[in-house]
Amino acid sequence: MNSRQILTVIAVDVCILAELCIGMHAASLDPENFSAAFCKSFFTLLLPTLAAGLILSRLVRDKNRPQGETA
Repeated sequence: MNSRQILTVIAVDVCILAELCIGMHAASLDPENFSAAFCKSFFTLLLPTLAAGLILSRLVRDKNRPQGETA
């Protein structure tokens, strides 16, 4: 992995932590349906973030270096 990919992974991790906080907050507003509210809000945010992270990671990959070669 190059430095741009590492930064992309770190950014995605920070976004996922923020989404976890948002999901917990949204679930706390409806304590009777806590699990359902959490899953609905968290996974709605998580799936696009993971897809964007995967796409970005592939876009910033070094084109010159072969796949199996390490730094």
